[in-house]
Amino acid sequence: MYRNKKILAIVPARAGSIRLKNKNFLELDGKPLIQHTIDKLLKIKIIDRIIITSDKKNISKFVKKNKKVIFEPRSKKLSSSKSPVFNTIFDIVKRNPKFSIVSYFLPTNPLLPIIDIIKGYKRLRNFNSVISIIEYEDPIEISLRYEKINKKIRPIFKNLLNNKTNSRYLTKSYRPTGCFYISYRKEILKNKSFFSKNKCSGVLYSKPKEYVDINSRSDFEYAKYILRSKKI
Repeated sequence: MYRNKKILAIVPARAGSIRLKNKNFLELDGKPLIQHTIDKLLKIKIIDRIIITSDKKNISKFVKKNKKVIFEPRSKKLSSSKSPVFNTIFDIVKRNPKFSIVSYFLPTNPLLPIIDIIKGYKRLRNFNSVISIIEYEDPIEISLRYEKINKKIRPIFKNLLNNKTNSRYLTKSYRPTGCFYISYRKEILKNKSFFSKNKCSGVLYSKPKEYVDINSRSDFEYAKYILRSKKI
């Protein structure tokens, strides 16, 4: 509970995965990928309930039992690869009115620093929603669209056409890390999004060199490499 408001943390863990099979349950550093996220959330005392939503039938075999953690089966419709994860979150939000603050965390970000999560919840003092973000390595103004069929490229912005590409004169841009999204339940129901137009804040990923979002085998191997390096 934070400022007399109950907090719900949701961890969506779909069984199917196109690029990396069964990724949410692969063993990383001695435990399933999903357990890394759950362990971090359990260390944050202000979280009242953690819901693991999945279409995996034997998910309880992969996750340690804890009185704060409950499992919710995900419908076939919401488990489709074409169904946005927000649809699953929104379904849970509607059915849990006793929680004033709702957050969700993807299992594919096992190295997320706990301090970032704490900052996120505290930021709700002044904002309606808070999202984990990281800086783009290169200016988005020099990005291109590439058409694989005809091999053509097309600038998305006018900077390349106007030769305005010096990064020193371009404003830095950021993107969601996918690590966490936090908001008030009433705002989620109103906006049907974790993005609030005027009062949305971003928490910069505090250890960008250790950031990894696991969606492929190479991502998974990189996460293993980072964890091995931290033990040296």
